[in-house]
Amino acid sequence: MNIRSQENTADISSRVWSIVQALPQREAIDESDAKAWVEEVVARYGDQALWHAKRLEGFGGSEIGALVRNYHGVRAAHHSAHDIVEEKLMRRVPTVPKSHLVRGLEHEPVHAEYFARKWSARRDEEAYEALKQAKGSHPWMRYSPDDVVRMPAELVQTEDGRLVLQRSKQESLWLIDYKAPSHVTDTPVIPFQYSAQLHQGAILCAETGIDIDGMMLSQFNWEQWALKDDIVLWDENLGRLILEAGDHYWDYVLRGEVPAYVQNPVWTPAPEYIQSHQEVAHQYALLKALSDAAAERAEALRAQILEPLEGCRLSGQRIEFVAPNDQSKKLTVSANRVLDKEAVARLLTPEQMQLCEKKDKATDWDVDAMVQYLTEAGVDVNAFRRRKLDADKVFALMESLGLDAEQVVREQVILRVAPTYKEQMREYVAQVQDTFLSHAPEEENHPQESCPS
Repeated sequence: MNIRSQENTADISSRVWSIVQALPQREAIDESDAKAWVEEVVARYGDQALWHAKRLEGFGGSEIGALVRNYHGVRAAHHSAHDIVEEKLMRRVPTVPKSHLVRGLEHEPVHAEYFARKWSARRDEEAYEALKQAKGSHPWMRYSPDDVVRMPAELVQTEDGRLVLQRSKQESLWLIDYKAPSHVTDTPVIPFQYSAQLHQGAILCAETGIDIDGMMLSQFNWEQWALKDDIVLWDENLGRLILEAGDHYWDYVLRGEVPAYVQNPVWTPAPEYIQSHQEVAHQYALLKALSDAAAERAEALRAQILEPLEGCRLSGQRIEFVAPNDQSKKLTVSANRVLDKEAVARLLTPEQMQLCEKKDKATDWDVDAMVQYLTEAGVDVNAFRRRKLDADKVFALMESLGLDAEQVVREQVILRVAPTYKEQMREYVAQVQDTFLSHAPEEENHPQESCPS
């Protein structure tokens, strides 16, 4: 480390210590924990250590969802009150952000630009800065807003009772949260941690005098290269729970005490559960035993059918077996071609791979315009390129180049049973199940007992 970097590190450490010494929970923090934390965080994150130190002052929006869940004895998916409180007491060093968090942070300016164009939105700088600096009536409450925007839109109720956002001549003020998850579902359900995060922001808006008209979660769908924007309606009960959970766990921080991990309760034996599920259990056991026996026999017969085909390629052919009595189709043998995309990329040039691409279906998006815009914005568009290769084209091209086509394209043999056979077997299983139940010994009746608490 040179003298210049040593000076920078010393300056950052000094500034971090200034934040640490002013923490409301400073007396509850062990000196050795504080020294180890500052040394490691400054070494690992550089000047970002200042941001991590500021996060020790309270609970942020990304943490509150886990605190609310744990407060009610429910485990949270990504955080726990135990770990969060340990972090505030400097007993736990912040971990390196995972890929989706880094992606969301670095992509946020592009995300915001897409959102602005979609809704003709513009950031309200005054409200945005006020919310960034806001300190509510609850000393632990902190919030780092993604955006506070004004846009010509309003909430309207449809005939079926749904609330939707429509264009309007009048501007309204909205609290926005940008997310870039690995996968975006089409369901209207808002993940709890995102809803809780926006609710905490809305509470601070109210206490700061920022009169927002609504909250919105904007998720960037990487597969469709589009935004999924969902309205988050204010829930009075969730707002109350946020304050209760925050107060509860901030008391832990001030006391220097770490709450235990929330664990799912151990099931208490309940006679009435066994009694009420006795028949269902018998049916499942019967059908599972029948399924296992049938699967073993079917696998043995499958091997017999495929043995003469071993070492051959079907190359698009279909083998059809028919019933001897009515000549109806019963079984079809065919093969899918499976690509080894990594091997293809090693053996073919980008130009050759382009010859093998599938033709995409027409979409509503002007892909060329999107690529041009991102390129002009300095974004490396190659990171988002997906090649959809046609296995038949790859096979034909590699053969024409004198390459081993079967090295990268293999066949996956598939046996498809005719739908009529499947329906016959469903009827047979139902008959077997009814026969079994009619001959099953009757169970003695036992009085129901209440579930032990």
